[in-house]
Amino acid sequence: MLKQPVLITGASGFLGTALARRLVRDGHRVLGLVRSTSSPRTRAWLQELGVQLVEGDVATGAGLAEACSRVELVVHSAAVIGYRRRLVGAMQRTNVLGTRHVVRACLAAGVQRLVHVSSIAAIGLSDTPRLLDEDAPYNAGVLDAAYFDTKHAAELEVQAGVSRGLQATIVNPGAIYGPSATPSNSSRIIEQIVRGQVPFAPTGGINVVALDTVVDGVVAALAHGRPGRRYVLGGENLSLAQLIERVSVAAGTPHSPRALPTWWRGPLRAAMTLVEPFVPDRVWITPDMCGCFGRWLWFDTARAERELGVVPHDLDRCFRDTIAQLRRDGRLPAA
Repeated sequence: MLKQPVLITGASGFLGTALARRLVRDGHRVLGLVRSTSSPRTRAWLQELGVQLVEGDVATGAGLAEACSRVELVVHSAAVIGYRRRLVGAMQRTNVLGTRHVVRACLAAGVQRLVHVSSIAAIGLSDTPRLLDEDAPYNAGVLDAAYFDTKHAAELEVQAGVSRGLQATIVNPGAIYGPSATPSNSSRIIEQIVRGQVPFAPTGGINVVALDTVVDGVVAALAHGRPGRRYVLGGENLSLAQLIERVSVAAGTPHSPRALPTWWRGPLRAAMTLVEPFVPDRVWITPDMCGCFGRWLWFDTARAERELGVVPHDLDRCFRDTIAQLRRDGRLPAA
């Protein structure tokens, strides 16, 4: 017997494909909102999995009314993740206006529950290595980084829907790593680390989480997340140097990066701003990323563990599995 039907926005993305696999496996009828420009290969993969595709775009609202009328649960995972100035408009349209369109469609259709996939970026950061939680006041506006600001603004759209009676829960994943049907920003970073292309590590830190942990958290939030409540879906709090070291060890090529002093943040950001229009997307050091150097996005995951029963998956195994997939796909040389 099929469980409640679920709509996934961003179904062809890194997290969306992993969620589709889990929800189909768990017995749900799954609809996936995909854009006309989505990868034909990924669309075919989703259809073979049993996902019913609905063509649309959260940025314009196209397809949402039809899709939401056919389901009881919605996972909104569509987003533009980027740290480049040329993506500011796309992030405003997808992350903010797109979330507004999803909230309105859910209210109009009377869906039972919406789980909005946000980010720890929407909560805030610290200038020291201390743990923040879901109730930390937003302070990342100081970065002047559109990804942080648009993810925060998207949460305000969800909370506005909650005030109108929408049963919506917000999940805030850390930096997600793991093998997936769709390439991700994190897999590109792993490629560069394994190839020895990241010799320096800025000060600062990030909460790093396995993809399977995030999938567990979203599924749990669909089942019993509290309306209007945030849940950090995290794994381990690592310095950027530790992240590079752990990935290199998982690849069998251990190395320690040289430290990049925090005082470089301002001059480096100014320099990168000048050259950014000419820098290809594969280069991960951007003006917005430079603004994050010396900052800490470390989080306490106790609420998700206590209320959702989320237990973090092993991060080193996640790195090994991701590297193995990249090698099978020919994106990294064999060991």
